[in-house]
Amino acid sequence: MTKKQEEKKRTSVERYMLKHELDKLESKKSFNMSTSLVTLYIPPGTRLSDVNAQLRDEYGTATNIKDKSTGKAVQSALSSIMSRIKTIPDSGENGLVIFCGITQNNKVEFFLISPPDPVGIKLYLCDYVFHIDHLKEMLESKQRYGLALIARGGATLATVQGSRLDIIREEESNVPGKHKMGGQSQARFQRLTEEAAQRWYGKVADIMNTVYLEDFPVEAIVVGGPALSKAEFLESKEIDYRLLEKVIGIYDIGYLGSVGIRELLDKAADKLSDFELVKERQLTQKFMEHLGKDTGLVTYGEKEVLKALEKAAVEIVLVSEDVDRVNMEIKCDGCDYTNIESVKSKDYNDFIKKLSDKKCSECGNSKLYIESESDLITELNEKAENTGATLEVISTDHEDGAMLYNAFGGIAAILRYKSYDDY
Repeated sequence: MTKKQEEKKRTSVERYMLKHELDKLESKKSFNMSTSLVTLYIPPGTRLSDVNAQLRDEYGTATNIKDKSTGKAVQSALSSIMSRIKTIPDSGENGLVIFCGITQNNKVEFFLISPPDPVGIKLYLCDYVFHIDHLKEMLESKQRYGLALIARGGATLATVQGSRLDIIREEESNVPGKHKMGGQSQARFQRLTEEAAQRWYGKVADIMNTVYLEDFPVEAIVVGGPALSKAEFLESKEIDYRLLEKVIGIYDIGYLGSVGIRELLDKAADKLSDFELVKERQLTQKFMEHLGKDTGLVTYGEKEVLKALEKAAVEIVLVSEDVDRVNMEIKCDGCDYTNIESVKSKDYNDFIKKLSDKKCSECGNSKLYIESESDLITELNEKAENTGATLEVISTDHEDGAMLYNAFGGIAAILRYKSYDDY
């Protein structure tokens, strides 16, 4: 299976869940800022019995750590990992990544991640933080396409990678426009204009060669612009033959800048259909089209979407990645007190720390603990799956995704049928 096929298998929900988990891991610190948090990367095909043997050796070595509390913390982490590895049958198709240690919450926390791509490194490391860089790299889309707008009046070069769209260069030309001269003056002016245009195309070709072959290497390029301009440009001898081989689509586009790039994205959607950005824009635009025509086949807002899911009326749920609320069921270990608390992911660790010092409001003595927790997107995804709907996590890195979050609260749905309150 190719990398491209592996990326297609990874849904937006799977990408979100891994990113969400990494965000939580990134905020973890060792309980005393010592090098006691264990990071373990296990490549595919590794025998877990060999890993356990290595960890037993590391357990013995930890007795030599000068700071006794750090040594005991490392041993606690290793003991937890070794006991859990015994229950895992093998390292899996892509390997395993394990994080474990006593965090700032003053308890041993264990995290087992099945990576989306094969683990390329074998690593055992103790530090005051967990090392997640290798996993973060897996979240980055491996594919990058170029978007080039060429006109006599200017050029815009952009790239699309995953759900990101970046304008790389915008250039203005000095090619003269049309004029009303006649006779010999007109012929001379036209000759000079054509010479200026060819110099301009040569300049753009040089820029493109550098941008798309060196600075931001791309797998393919789509080209847009006025019909005559882009045709003349693509005949330029200054364009590197390797770039010409990457051109997969040519489109008539009337604008430069971000407006023209968005138009080019729309027209080249069939060529770029495997990109999250294109898929996300098509979904949000479909939602806006229904909303604008008042078809009754969309709804938005958490309560309204949940209501539609309960009626099995939803076809697709659209959720902004910035809707990152974690819901926790809080209980008392001494009485029947229970409560549901919701916090932003970024505030999760601060909330846990405050909870550990907090007394029960009912009995006044016992401590509170978390019985269960889940984030809102996970809950919505479970409800969607139970009713045959799909959930798509929409990035805020592009204009349409930002609009979904800012204008509609980040939660919307495209419906199978009109949903009325009296159903």
